[in-house]
Amino acid sequence: MTDFLSLYALQNRTFGFHLRPVGTLGLIGLQRAVNAVTAGLDDVLFRGWRKTPIDRPVFILGNPRSGTTFLHRFLVGSEQLCAFELWEMLLPAISARKVFSPLIELFEPLSPARYHNAAAHQTSLRDVETDDAMAFFRFIDGAFLWCYFLAWEDSWGSESSKRIFDERSEPPEARARLFRFLEDCWRRNLMLKRSGRIAVKASTLTLRVPTLLERYPDCKLVYLVRDPVETIPSGMSMLTDVLEKSYDMFRSTNEDKRRAYLENLYQASCEMFRAFHREYASGRIPAANLRVVTYPRMMTDLEGTLRELVEFLEIDPAPAFWERVKAQSDKQRSRRSPHAYSLEKFGLDADRIRRDLAFVYDTYGLEP
Repeated sequence: MTDFLSLYALQNRTFGFHLRPVGTLGLIGLQRAVNAVTAGLDDVLFRGWRKTPIDRPVFILGNPRSGTTFLHRFLVGSEQLCAFELWEMLLPAISARKVFSPLIELFEPLSPARYHNAAAHQTSLRDVETDDAMAFFRFIDGAFLWCYFLAWEDSWGSESSKRIFDERSEPPEARARLFRFLEDCWRRNLMLKRSGRIAVKASTLTLRVPTLLERYPDCKLVYLVRDPVETIPSGMSMLTDVLEKSYDMFRSTNEDKRRAYLENLYQASCEMFRAFHREYASGRIPAANLRVVTYPRMMTDLEGTLRELVEFLEIDPAPAFWERVKAQSDKQRSRRSPHAYSLEKFGLDADRIRRDLAFVYDTYGLEP
């Protein structure tokens, strides 16, 4: 309760007084009560879930707005891999999903997805989503909390930011707690959906490559990389759109505070590029575990990209999957994203981004 009160006080200091978070707190309390009861029921009604193996898990990594959601949803559509819809992240127990699945559309007006700009990120309770959200809903902690709220009063390089964005500074017990929770959810999902393997899309796991390789030596890592001059402002736009819709961010905060906050988001975005590059450039990621996919290649040659990926992932999609690939490939050659954003709005400069992240262009062959 103390943490929620501290967060509520921070929100009021940042955006002014709002009652909406009080209602959100009530919903979180109700959600946690339902999850506690249904998790217990799983141990009675679905006892085998704890023994479900996590075989060759697929982790889709990369900065937000690098094409990770697009690829994740496409691969899940192969029906060879399973993942969570947004509502399932809120209610991950098998018992809860059995009960609430027919009723989910009734809860759409309360969905966290209602705060997203559909041009930037189309989502709903029934859409496959990032496992980052599942961890956030459970712990109200981590990178999501920092990027949306704590970064308004934190400074980059602080101990709190290091604990979140530098795995080497994270307390081992916090890391163990996170992965115990995620693995419990993944096992339940595998059992419920009668699938052999999971596909996890989580940008924050890009910061945890050493742990992924240690815990899952047979894992498959797919790293998506896109021009940072496009990726970073697009990601910041998606995030601040949520705050704008929720709290009228650009009018309710003063310019100095907003500038410091946006600089924190920029540094966090850069660190996500750096963290993966440290592992990649060091040669610590075995070639058998990794494929790097550039966003331009995926957009211009979707079929070729996916044919290479399904071989790497050791899956064998049905012919209908390849029909969808061809249809999407034809469509996206002429598609232009409806998500508009401006570097200047976020205090960014293209030359600075290219200087700070020159290694991204050099390493992955991206053209500025």
